Amino acid sequence: MKQPLTDADMPTHVPFEDCLRSVVKWSRTNNLAAQWRSHVGPEVWAVRVNDFPEEHLYTLFVNDEAFGNFDEWPRQWLRAGEVSIESCEALALKRT
Repeated sequence: MKQPLTDADMPTHVPFEDCLRSVVKWSRTNNLAAQWRSHVGPEVWAVRVNDFPEEHLYTLFVNDEAFGNFDEWPRQWLRAGEVSIESCEALALKRT
């Protein structure tokens, strides 16, 4: 059962939903506590994969502090090795 997004214990200066809507390029790590990492402005973001389905699938950390939980990877968050839909569309336009 999917649970709604939560924003418990989030700093008030940046809404969690804005983080999920941001374009972010992620790098894979060898750290089980933070499997994906990115530098977003002056901050370091990390994503942990949780014990799903008992917990939300992912937790976003900002500067080593839990920021919010979510169950679906945002479309605009590009993990290393993935190709964005926008890149595919641009490549298709070049070929025509």
